Amino acid sequence: MTLLFYPNLDDAQKGTLEERIEVLMESSERFKAIVLDESQKAQIDPSKRSAMVPREQTAAYNWEEISRVLREIRELPEGNKLDKMKKGNMLAKLAEVYEVLRAAKMSKLEAVRLALISEANQLRGGAGQGA
Repeated sequence: MTLLFYPNLDDAQKGTLEERIEVLMESSERFKAIVLDESQKAQIDPSKRSAMVPREQTAAYNWEEISRVLREIRELPEGNKLDKMKKGNMLAKLAEVYEVLRAAKMSKLEAVRLALISEANQLRGGAGQGA
């Protein structure tokens, strides 16, 4: 059985930062669908209810890409109001990716998602406080 990684490395490293965030969102949706489908199959077939072993896993999320995008967002300048708003909006969009992944049976990502939202709100709220 082949293990598919989401997002595909070729797709995740192309385009602008905004386009790469969109690729992460699309791949997280596909990953979530696979995880939930496998979970549903396990509920229907009692023989598959035990914990999944690595050789049975069909999909994995490529965390290196999401961390690379997060690092690039955090390195963006915050020199003026527009920069802070742009950075805050990107962090909020990345938090949406974490929300989708959390829904894919990864409940521990809630803390990361909340931290990203908090940081985004701080940037957007602090944008009007002059720089």
